[in-house]
Amino acid sequence: ERMKPLLEKCGELGLPINIHVAEPYWMYEPMDKHNDGLMNAFTWRIEKKEGLLSHQQLINSLENAVRDNPGTKIIACHFANCSYDLNIIGRLLDAYPNLYADISARYAETAATPRATKAFYEKHQDKLLYGTDMGKDSEMYATTLRILETEDEHFYDRNLFSYHWPLHGLGLSSQVLEKLYSILIF
Repeated sequence: ERMKPLLEKCGELGLPINIHVAEPYWMYEPMDKHNDGLMNAFTWRIEKKEGLLSHQQLINSLENAVRDNPGTKIIACHFANCSYDLNIIGRLLDAYPNLYADISARYAETAATPRATKAFYEKHQDKLLYGTDMGKDSEMYATTLRILETEDEHFYDRNLFSYHWPLHGLGLSSQVLEKLYSILIF
C-alpha cells in the first residue's frame, strides 16, 4: 500500500523497477541433511521470527504489486528467487505483461537442470535480462557466459560457487542470447 504512489509514478515516467523479492528457498528451510543449499543456507538462513513473511508470501506480494500496477514495468531480480522451481516465476511472466526477470546470481542453481532451464529461457526469451550481481571480473563473465552459451557438461567453478552439484552449459540459441544480452524494456 505505501509503495503504490511510487510504483504508479515510475509507470507514468516510464521507469522500470528492479526489485529483490525473497531469498533463495533453501534459506527458509530447516538446516539439515535434506537442505540442498545447506553450505550457504546455514550462514545466510532466514530465522523464523514473528512477522517475517515466508518465501511464498513474498512471491505473493510481488504478484500483488505487478497485478495492481499494470502500467509499471517491474523486473524481479534473481528470477524472483524461484530458481529452485522456475515454473513459479514462469507462471507470473505468462500472466503479467509488465513483469520481467533478471537472471543474476542464480547461475549455479539453474545450471544444475540444463534442459528445463533452457526450455524456460526459450519460452520467456522476451522477458529475461542478463545480470550478474557477482562482481565484474573476467572469470565471473567467463563462467556465466560458459553456462549460457556452451553445451559443456559437468564442470565446477569453486571460486564463484560453493555448491556440491555440477554446472552444465545451456547451449542457448543465438536468438535467445541476443535478446538476453540486449533486451530493453523502456
